[in-house]
Amino acid sequence: MENHYFIACALSDQAKEALHNVRQSYLNEDWFKKIPHQADLHVTLSFLGAVSEEQLNIVSEALDKRIEACSAFPLTFSHIDTFGPDASPRVWWAGSEDSDELTTLYRQVQDAVRLIDKGENRPFRPHATLAKKWKGEPGFVYKGPINPINDTVQEVTIYEINPGDSPMYTVYQSFKLKESGENNGTAD
Repeated sequence: MENHYFIACALSDQAKEALHNVRQSYLNEDWFKKIPHQADLHVTLSFLGAVSEEQLNIVSEALDKRIEACSAFPLTFSHIDTFGPDASPRVWWAGSEDSDELTTLYRQVQDAVRLIDKGENRPFRPHATLAKKWKGEPGFVYKGPINPINDTVQEVTIYEINPGDSPMYTVYQSFKLKESGENNGTAD
C-alpha cells in the first residue's frame, strides 16, 4: 500500500499557537468531526495523495531545483472563512492575505507535481484548516476578519499522512527558502 503525502508551507510554532487560539475563541468543537492538532496546521500547496517512492523522488528532485530560487516571505492570516454551505460547512479555515510570493511558490510546486500528473485543477485558496467535516444540526460558525497573524514562510515541506496518529503529519522532506534579501550571486 502506498503512503499518502502533500506539500505545504510550514508555519512557525508561534503562528500555529495563534491560529489555535483563534480556533478556541470562535469555534464550538462539537460542530466538527475533525479538529487538526495544533502541530498539524499548515498551508497546503499541493495534495499528492498515494504516490510511489519513485514518484516522490521525482517530485523531491524537481522541488529542490525550483525552491532554491525562492526567498522567504511574510504571510499574514487575516480572516476566517468556510468551504461548503454556511450552515454546515465542510471546512472552516483561516485565510491569508494575497501574496505574490506565495502565488509564485504555488506555481513552482505545481510545476514539480505535474511531472507525476498530480497537479491541482482547483483555484488556489491559501488557508490553514482549523476544523473540517461538519456534524450534527445546521448552525452558525464565525466568518470574517481576525486580528492579523503574521508569520514568515521559510520552508516548504513534503508531509506524510499518518491516519489515526495525533499529530497526524510527519515531515518526509523539507526545502529551505533563501533568507530574505539574499541574492543568488547576481548583481542588483
